Amino acid sequence: MESTNHKITNQINYSQSQTNINQLPKFTTANKLLVKDKFCIELSNKKKIDLTLGDKICIVKPHTDLVCDIIIRGILPKRHQGLESPTVYVLVTDNKFDFYNITEIADKKYKILDRALKNVIVRRIFTIYQLAHFLIKELEKDIEKYKSKLLVITGDFFLSDPHITKQDKDWLYPQMIQAIKNSANSIILV
Repeated sequence: MESTNHKITNQINYSQSQTNINQLPKFTTANKLLVKDKFCIELSNKKKIDLTLGDKICIVKPHTDLVCDIIIRGILPKRHQGLESPTVYVLVTDNKFDFYNITEIADKKYKILDRALKNVIVRRIFTIYQLAHFLIKELEKDIEKYKSKLLVITGDFFLSDPHITKQDKDWLYPQMIQAIKNSANSIILV
C-alpha cells in the first residue's frame, strides 16, 4: 500500500513539475533580438520613437543635426543602436540641406567617415514633377537596388512653389503619398 501511495505522490509531483515547466517564461537569444530591424529615434525633448521596416514618419522642421545623425545611424551596426542598413538613401527636395553636416557627424561623432561616404546615397530633385516621377516610378527599384533600409526625404515637397497649379498638386500629391505608403521594405523619414 505504501508503495502505491508513493507512486501516486511521484506521479502528482511529476505532473506538477511538467505544468511548472510549461509556465516558465520563454527565453530568446540576443542574436534573435538583433535580427529584427528595429530603429529608435531620440528627439530633443527626450522622447523616443521606435521604428521597424515599413514604418513611415514625418518630422516637421527637424534640426539638421537630428536628420544627419539619423542618416549616419542608419548604417551603424545594431549593437551601436544603428539600423545596419547597407546604404541609406537621401532624397533632397530643396537646396537647404547641408551635406557637409553628414560628413562632420560621421567623422567627429562616430568615426566612420569613409563608410558614410560609401554608403549614403544622395539624390537631388529640383521640381515636383521629378519628385512625383521618382516616388511613383523609381522609389521601389532604387530601394531594392541599393538595399536601403532607411530612406530620408528632406524638404517640403514643393508645397510652397507658386509655379505649380492647384490642379497639378491635387493630381500629383495623392499619387506620391500612395507610393510612399506602398514602400514596405524600408523605414521612410520625411
